[in-house]
Formats: sequence, structure tokens, C-alpha cells
Amino acid sequence: MGKSLQIAIYGKGGIGKSTIAANISAALAANGRRVLQVGCDPKHDSTRLLLRGQTPPTVLDYIRDMPPDNYSIDDIIMTGEFGVDCAEAGGPEPGIGCAGRGILTTFDLLDKLGVTDRGYDVIIYDVLGDVVCGGFAVPIRNEYSDRVYIITSGEFMSLYAANNILRGLANYETDRPRVGGIIFNARGGDYEEQRVFRFAEAVCLPIVETIPRDDTFALSERAFRCLVAEFSDSDLAKHFYSLAETVLTGLLYSARPVTDEELELKILSTPIAGNGKVFESDLRLGIEAVKDIASSASDSDPTSTASNTAAPTPLLSKSLVYKEPLHGCAFNGAISITTQLTDCVSIAHGPKSCAHIAFQAITSISRRLLLERGIVLPMQTAPPIVSTDMSESVMIFGGASMLEQRIRDLQKVGPPAIFVISTCPSGIIGEDILATAALSTSTTQVIPIATDGNLTGDHLQGVFLGYQHIAEALIDRDVTPEPDLVNIVAEKTIAESTTGNLNFIKEILERLDLRLNCRFICESSYEQIRGFMRAPINLLANGDYMGTALRDYLEQSFGAHFFEKAFPIGFADSSEWVRNLAALYNRPEAAELIIEDYAKRYQAMVNRLRPQLSGRRLMVITFNHDIDWILSTAIDVGMEIGFVGILNYSQDHGFNTEYSDQIGELNTNLDYTAMTRLDDVMRIQPDVLIGNYLPSGSLKVPVTDTIQLCPDVGFLAGIQMSARWAEMLRLNIGEGWRQDADLYRKYHS
Repeated sequence: MGKSLQIAIYGKGGIGKSTIAANISAALAANGRRVLQVGCDPKHDSTRLLLRGQTPPTVLDYIRDMPPDNYSIDDIIMTGEFGVDCAEAGGPEPGIGCAGRGILTTFDLLDKLGVTDRGYDVIIYDVLGDVVCGGFAVPIRNEYSDRVYIITSGEFMSLYAANNILRGLANYETDRPRVGGIIFNARGGDYEEQRVFRFAEAVCLPIVETIPRDDTFALSERAFRCLVAEFSDSDLAKHFYSLAETVLTGLLYSARPVTDEELELKILSTPIAGNGKVFESDLRLGIEAVKDIASSASDSDPTSTASNTAAPTPLLSKSLVYKEPLHGCAFNGAISITTQLTDCVSIAHGPKSCAHIAFQAITSISRRLLLERGIVLPMQTAPPIVSTDMSESVMIFGGASMLEQRIRDLQKVGPPAIFVISTCPSGIIGEDILATAALSTSTTQVIPIATDGNLTGDHLQGVFLGYQHIAEALIDRDVTPEPDLVNIVAEKTIAESTTGNLNFIKEILERLDLRLNCRFICESSYEQIRGFMRAPINLLANGDYMGTALRDYLEQSFGAHFFEKAFPIGFADSSEWVRNLAALYNRPEAAELIIEDYAKRYQAMVNRLRPQLSGRRLMVITFNHDIDWILSTAIDVGMEIGFVGILNYSQDHGFNTEYSDQIGELNTNLDYTAMTRLDDVMRIQPDVLIGNYLPSGSLKVPVTDTIQLCPDVGFLAGIQMSARWAEMLRLNIGEGWRQDADLYRKYHS
């Protein structure tokens, strides 16, 4: 399938764009072309005449009502006259929201759903042209429109809008002209024809078609049909068949807008004599016309598809899939991943406050460890973040040149990659950060990631975008695998347990004679990510929602092979994990030695803790849905599991346990409120209460402890937690040690 010819039709609101666009689409389809028309006006009436008065579901309504994992392009496209497919962007209620942002969202969704892979010969975008924000300029970006046609009448505001459209197009023109010309939709005013011809001459463009004012248009609209369908043999229909041929084969010109002063002089000066038809033979005017950039798509080889490979599974956060409130910001999520490449630089395209907040989040663990224990994580203490310091004036006038200069300055330093990540402000005004990829040099790759703050989703969605863009841009698929190398995938970059977990895994790998190749992506380098495929086996750090989604993506998109289970937590899980990993490399003896060593340590701790913990009642309230490592240890030391309550969590979906018969009460209602939790604590009266965030208020509980959202891994994770409970019970810190209790609760993990 050849590339679709993409045509943007612009003009002032009410100038007749939708009528003309619909008739062009109908004429193209009647001549055998496969056509999609996309309405980009919040009124969503562009395709009404093609659909006999019906309106397809707007893309924005669809996004609002449908979970993203159920998106289907067939839900937002209806087929109308002559087989023309129709889609409408839609928009917010008048006075609410941002319609331009809606256009950005619509184009993003159509791209993701593969609209260009549906075999269209022509895609026509019908765009409101007297709104000059970045959203409505999307269809004239280089990656979309191949040709732009401007509809105007002789009214001054219509011509003013036409000149503004040329200004916008001039900002996007790079290596090729893309203006097809002016479509004159006559209204019949005084000197109208002269005005339009004088404007066309001033901007060096041809008038490719003149559509006369005619009541036949009104008759066809009353029948809810486009004129080409209702009056197919009329003289008016011939205009559109001629125009349809022009948009396929006509010459292209550069955008050459005039100044406002020139526009007023050309339009408002004394009318010229004669009929004003100064074109056809004199059109060149020094313009370098070019050949049509796209031959008829129907003549292309239908077997020449770009790829038969299935698109990778989209990486969607749980919040997006289940329409939950957003947990954090996608910008922060993405930059938390890109900054893990220690020799690369991340540009936060937005206000300096966005970069400051990201910096504080990324360095939170190292600053806390420095405060509490004098431990510093060097990489996280100074993440490589640069801000474009977007101000209010930049939000009004755009920051593309400022962003380009920042990239050029950083390239002088010479990082192997620069990531450009958009914040809410740059996303709202429609900054085209994807264009920065063209600024890459032979030594520095520029990788844009359009998170647009939280407009694309929550923190986890940003994490996914960071992972995916880095993988697609950096991983070398052609490296030769080396035996005994492994990668680690999906570590938590700002979790306190990450360093300790890495040390445990390194110990196991060393005892199995295996070597670590790459951490994807945690405190890594550009070259380490490039060599990701050198390791034939990948170890998943966390088997939660994020980890399993990344595993599925890397398996599907890169053919990566994963070890069957994520990092183990607790004795039973660790024993199985070590045995299976050793079996993969035919080293069972080494595994048994490891398990035997840890079994002695584990049993010694159980024997020591049983006298203090046996018979004590345990209560658990947790976001973590995998807690068997806690329950099994509690059972080993003789505790009674009085109550387990499970809370809704962005990283887990679905609670399962092997110990349901040994749990006194189990509450898996994800709407488990704080007040109900507090009531349950008072009712159960546990000796030990553990959770991620415990209920507020005065809890008359001897021991409370925190479950890390990202727990320690390994054989001793559960028993070390139990040892803390025993020590707190022994000290009775809730009574005579109140000051120590306050300090303990403030600082313990």
C-alpha cells in the first residue's frame, strides 16, 4: 500500500469549508478513490452532508467514554456517500476546555490506531482556520499535510484569516512547498472578485477553482446530501470534479504571506479596472513550482506495505485502562526514567517549576538517606535535568526557537543522547517537540517524548513512554548474544529497596557464575542500553502491573526472553527462583548450596522469634496485592492472622493468596475507606498492625509497621520484618519509650 495523500483544507469559520471539503471527498470517491475525511472543527459538522445528516461519534467523546485498551478505529469512523469514510474530532462545550488541544488528541489517537494503514488514497482534513493556536495548526505540520488549500471569499476577515493560515504554514515549511492554491467561494459582494485576485497575486498563489454562489447548495443541504451526490449531473458538480483532479495533480507553491499593512493596502485600496483576472499565464511571478509530491495512490503497488509486523502492544497505565483518577504526572514519570541514563541529558520543556518538582522527586530517596543514615546515591543526587524555563510570554508566542537553542547548546557538551520531554504548558499550546528529532547529529541523538505533563496520563504512563522511546531509539537489535549474561528489567528507580535488592541479585548471579549486562533502566549508560540484546535472558525485578507490561512489550517488540518469575520475596519464593534459574544454566548444585546457607539463617531466626511472636494477632491493611511472603513468615513464627484488608493500587490488580484458610477476616473491597479501616482496627485489636499508610488517629496498637510498596527481595525479607515486630514488642515502645517511639516511626522503613 502506498502512502496516503493528505490534504488540509483551511479557511475562516463559516466560509463554506465543510461543504466544499465534503464535495471534494465525494468527487474523489465517485472517481474510484478511497477517501477519509476528518472534521477538525469543534462543531463536528464537517461530514454531515456525506452521512445524510448523521454524525459519527466524536473522537473526544469516544476517548472520554471508552477505556484505552478497548479503542478501535472502527468505532469512530462511519462510511458515507460513495464510500467516503468520515471522522469528527469534536470539542469541549463552548467556553470550557481547549478545542485546539482536542485536535492534538484526535491526531494522536488516529495515528496510534493506524489510520494510515487502512488503504486510503486520500485523507482530507477540514480545519477551522481563523483560530491560530498550535492545536489547529497540527494538520499543516510536515508529518501530516502534503497539500494545503485555502478557501476564501472577498470579505476582508476571510482574506485576513487566509493570510494568517499562510503565516502558520510558513513556520512549518522546510524542504518543500505545500500550498496548492486558493479556492474562491464567491459570496457576491461588491468588488469581491477583484479583492480575491489581488490577494492571490500578492501572496503569489493561483486561484485553482471559483465556486459560484448558487441556491442549489441550499437544496442539497435540505436533502442532507452533498451537491455531488444530490445533483451529480449539474454544472456545479463539475466544479468539484475539476477541483478533485486539481488536488491530486496540481502544482505546489511556497507560503508567502504579506504583512497586515500590505493586506489592508491590497484589499482596501481603490478597485482596479477590468475584471481583475490577472492569472493563468502570469502565475509564475518568479515562483518555483514543483511537481506533484504524490502520484495517485490507486496506481501504487498494493503489495508494497511498509511492514507486515503486528504493532506492539500499547503500554497503558492501569489508571488509563480502568479510568481511575490519575496517579501523578506523565512528565515526571518519563523524566524519572530518562535521567537514569547517567551520560545523557533530559530537557524539561516547560516552566522551571516543572523541572524543580521532577528534580525533587528523583532525588527524594538520596536526600532522605543522607539525612537519616549518611548514605548518598551519587547518580540520583544530581540527575541530568535542564529546563527551557518557559515563561508566560513563551506560552503565548511559542518556544520552538528557544528549545532548539537549548538543544544546540547541549550538543556542544556532547552527550550521546538528549531527551526532550514536554510539560502541560508546552503540550497545551501544541508545541511540536517531535520535530526536534531532526536536530540529531552524528554524535548526539535527540529523542522527543511528548508526555504533555499529565495530558497523556499519569506517572506510570510517563514511565512507560520513557521506556518505550528509549527502547525504540537506542536498543541495537543486531548485537550478538553472549552466554552467561543477564539483564535486569523494571527496577523502581526511586525506591529505597532498589540498591539492597540489586546487591542480593548480584550475590546470587555471582554464585551461579552469571554476569549482569544491563539494568533496563536504572543507573545505566547509553552504551549499556544499546547492548541490551547482548544478554539472552532478562530478569524481571517486579512482577507488578508495570513489570509485566514492560515484559510483554519487550517480548513482542524485540523478541526478548524473560526468566519465568520476577525477583523473589520470602524464603519459599526465593528457593524456587534460585533453583529454576540454576536449572536454566544446568547448575543445580550451586543452587542447593545457596538455599542451604539461607535455610540455616532463616530457621535460626524463626527459632529466636517464636517465643515472642507466637499467638500474637496480626492485622494487615495494604496496597500491595502480593503479601504471601509476609503471611507465610507470620505463620512460621506462630502468629494469628486476624485480618487482611486489600486497597486499590495503581501497580497491582487482583489479590490472590495461598493462605486464605488461615486468615480470620479477608476484605478485598477496593473501596475500603479510611474510616472503615479505623473502625476495623478498633474491633480487631491486633498486637501488630502493618500497612503502607496506616489509618490516622490514636491507635491503641502495641506495634505498627510499614510494608514497603517496593519490598526487599530475597530469602529473609519476611523474617527480617518479623524481627522488627519482636524487637518493638520487647521494648514496649508504646509505653515508657514514647520519645524513642516517635523517632522510630519517623525514620524506620
